[in-house]
Amino acid sequence: MKIGILLTTSPEHQNGHTVCALSDVFLAGGHQVSLFLMDDGIFHISKHHKLGMAESLEDLLSKDIKISICSQSAEKRGVSEAEGIKGIEWASQRELARIVAISDRFLNFGD
Repeated sequence: MKIGILLTTSPEHQNGHTVCALSDVFLAGGHQVSLFLMDDGIFHISKHHKLGMAESLEDLLSKDIKISICSQSAEKRGVSEAEGIKGIEWASQRELARIVAISDRFLNFGD
């Protein structure tokens, strides 16, 4: 099963922990998972943000999750590729539309 997940909330919100835990369970169950970070969700990739999920996302990347980030959201918030974790695709809303289209299930964690 293909599962798409959208995360738009900042690291101060519980959603980041929930998304990482669910993604880990889905991957362990043999599912394909695509995660798209947008709006304030992009702050989760920053190793400098103490509340972000950078370490958990790096662990998920090693388990074959696909993680994409909205480059427009990052640009508006002053987040550069240099401060993020390696292995994340910097993409557009077109990638999010693709994830939604191919997913058997799509979960949205936002405000």
